[in-house]
Amino acid sequence: MKTNPSLYEDNLKKRLENVNVIFLYGTNIGLVDLLYKKTLEILQIDTNDPFGVSKINGDEFKDNPSVLYDNINTLNIFSDKRYVVLNLMHISVNKSLENIILESVKTENNNYLLLIKAANLKINSFLKYFQNINDAILVPCYEEKVNTMHYKLSNLFSRHKIYFKEDFVKNLVFKLSSNSLTNEMEIEKLDIFLTNNKNVTEEMIFTLISRNDDINLNKVVENCSNGNPSEALTIFENIYDNQSTSITLIRMFVNHFKLIEKILLLFENNKNLNDVIENIKPPIFFKKKDFVIFQCKVWNLKLINLMLTRLIKLELECKLNHTTEKTLLSQFILSTSVLARNKISS
Repeated sequence: MKTNPSLYEDNLKKRLENVNVIFLYGTNIGLVDLLYKKTLEILQIDTNDPFGVSKINGDEFKDNPSVLYDNINTLNIFSDKRYVVLNLMHISVNKSLENIILESVKTENNNYLLLIKAANLKINSFLKYFQNINDAILVPCYEEKVNTMHYKLSNLFSRHKIYFKEDFVKNLVFKLSSNSLTNEMEIEKLDIFLTNNKNVTEEMIFTLISRNDDINLNKVVENCSNGNPSEALTIFENIYDNQSTSITLIRMFVNHFKLIEKILLLFENNKNLNDVIENIKPPIFFKKKDFVIFQCKVWNLKLINLMLTRLIKLELECKLNHTTEKTLLSQFILSTSVLARNKISS
């Protein structure tokens, strides 16, 4: 069964007893994470319970595909169901892995609940299988709709008894992200600000939300280096303002590749990637560690040197060619993300 994210919670609560598979996926990884956390809350799943919950990350699944079937068919002596969490967010899901997942869920055993979260996937027979069976809930998570964000902002202002012109609210919506988790954080931040401040002006709110641009630029870097050209270019098009946007983004790319280069050089001596990432200075934000580990497997030192050389040249070209710098950066994003996607698929 396929369901809209806005209806997911109600559908899950109604069908708790009859669901064996919950599949959350899409380009809006923030929404995937929000629904994932909500699922754990509704089902009262303690992910730290090794007796009732099995957690399988993407790399583990790729290295040992049978681990999924084995965990689905492991008896939980403390509960009616065995909970299995399969995290595919940072791997490329090929046909072979799709077939292994399908074979694993076609078991006669119904005493399990498989919770899958993944990034963007192609619409194919694999997804359609989960869409068409009665014991699964498939939830595609794409960019938040403008109307949804507009409603959330209007509702927030109404609760605080603050009223602004419609044009202002519309402009504010376009400053928000395409990522639902980021928007939740922004609205929560705005809620606190409105609670603690009186006589709030449009300029104050616009400045507060405008700080979100750096988060969006990071999403361009992440999607590009993760081999998602469509998502990277869409975000870039939505947030591009002027030449300063391009220069800031180029330097973010440089910082990203310099970080991966530093980790790979340390890894040559240490030979334990997790240790390198745990001990690197400055420390890596814990929510980004899985992403950084995956990046270290996508990019090697030779490719990083190529990217850094191209970025130095690109910054110079952007500064000298004001009229074409947006096109130049778009070409870099496209070629780099396609390179990453081909590397992941090989």
